[in-house]
Amino acid sequence: MTTKKLESEQLIERWVVRRIVSGESTATLANTAFVYGNDLMRLVLDRTDGSLQITREPVEEVVVFRKPEERDEENVCRCCGMEHSTFKSALECCAYLD
Repeated sequence: MTTKKLESEQLIERWVVRRIVSGESTATLANTAFVYGNDLMRLVLDRTDGSLQITREPVEEVVVFRKPEERDEENVCRCCGMEHSTFKSALECCAYLD
């Protein structure tokens, strides 16, 4: 397993934990798709124990189109999408992955 794959899974796991802590259920997070480089991953709900599993979907290339009116929020982490009270805390959010 490469560092890139480990890093993407760490980002997803971190995002999931923050969403669950903020009150969302695993059922609402299921089927969420993530793009990291040209890797497409999806959260799948395990019916046996209710946990979320990260699955990789085979794709050759990923292209993301953004609407011109969509703007990045200043206090949002660009890696995980979590909102923060300050721009600095948003920058520091995923800056150091353990």
